[in-house]
Amino acid sequence: MLSKQDVKRMIADVLRTEAARCRLDVLAVLEPGQEEDLFTRMPREVLETAMQKAADLFGYEKRDFSSLDLMADYAFAAWVKNRRLTFFTSGTTGDPKPCVHTLDMLTEESDGLARLFKNVRRVVALVPACHLYGFTFTIALPHTLKVPVVQLAPLPTQDWEHLLQKGDLLVGFPIFWNYWVRMNVSFPPGVEVVTSTAACPPETIKALYQAGAARVSEIYGATETGVIAFRHQAQEPFEIFPFWEASTQNPVLPRIRRQAQPQWQELPDYVSLPGPDKLVLLGRTDEAVQVAGVKVYPKRVEKVLLSHPAVKACRVRLMRPDEGNRLKAFIVLNDGYTPEHLGIIRTYLARRLSVHEFPRSFTFGSQLPLSALGKDADW
Repeated sequence: MLSKQDVKRMIADVLRTEAARCRLDVLAVLEPGQEEDLFTRMPREVLETAMQKAADLFGYEKRDFSSLDLMADYAFAAWVKNRRLTFFTSGTTGDPKPCVHTLDMLTEESDGLARLFKNVRRVVALVPACHLYGFTFTIALPHTLKVPVVQLAPLPTQDWEHLLQKGDLLVGFPIFWNYWVRMNVSFPPGVEVVTSTAACPPETIKALYQAGAARVSEIYGATETGVIAFRHQAQEPFEIFPFWEASTQNPVLPRIRRQAQPQWQELPDYVSLPGPDKLVLLGRTDEAVQVAGVKVYPKRVEKVLLSHPAVKACRVRLMRPDEGNRLKAFIVLNDGYTPEHLGIIRTYLARRLSVHEFPRSFTFGSQLPLSALGKDADW
């Protein structure tokens, strides 16, 4: 399933996303093909972090390398030996969590997806392959379909009329598709689109069809599970892939398991199961975090924050270990308010939240922090 060139691309994506995350080179994620140059000019401490992440991904003890090629050779040898990859959750509800995916699991998913995308002739990748979603659709699936992969920068202003062709599967993510729609870009005939469900608005799906997409596939899944279900219209329920079995013993939080494995898994969302192979999303589960030994719910704190007239949007999460062990808040203000109004916001919260729920730090910005895939990011 995995060639040495695939491994090199995955490591290059680790380097690019790490450089962008540290704000060293935000354009790095938009410049495929500049990996060797990026490797040689990255600050040592950032390169060290990237090397650790690559080691975690491929399952070997971290070591230093003098070139990207040597690093890719070592990682490929680890893949051949281990036949597994370890992807990490985004960390939006706490520390990033390692999730091991074996070759059998990855093959099962790509085989299931291949039946859904059997008419695809080429995969056009706009997402990093070092994350599970990108790996599944831009490495595993093309291998199963035996089709080429073209890697492009996620810029909606490109000359798509000439870059895309009939039979392409364009692999993007919600925030990219939102910009695509706003730019009034059209698809050439015969181009399919795939997106994750990281809050992809129904109106965006509709607009992609209006822009000429031959078919839009919205994929539901998680790093912990892999792909679970799909749909082609926003108003439809998701259809569960055949390699999953669903249980409704607990109707509030149904569980799923791969048919080839004994263990059941809880879904990351509240869902209903209108049929044996159908799934309807009802909303994210409010995962609790521990603050000084007390269980608190960041979503409840967000709800209280949003009830203040100054707050347009917000995110609340647990601090990183290096920051402390309390909650922190990111706030987008409504017009007419500035960060100088923090005092009145704090007073408002103090009357409505317990001491453990009260955020210890506040950050302001013009929009909520998002990752390259349009998911909530740290700040």
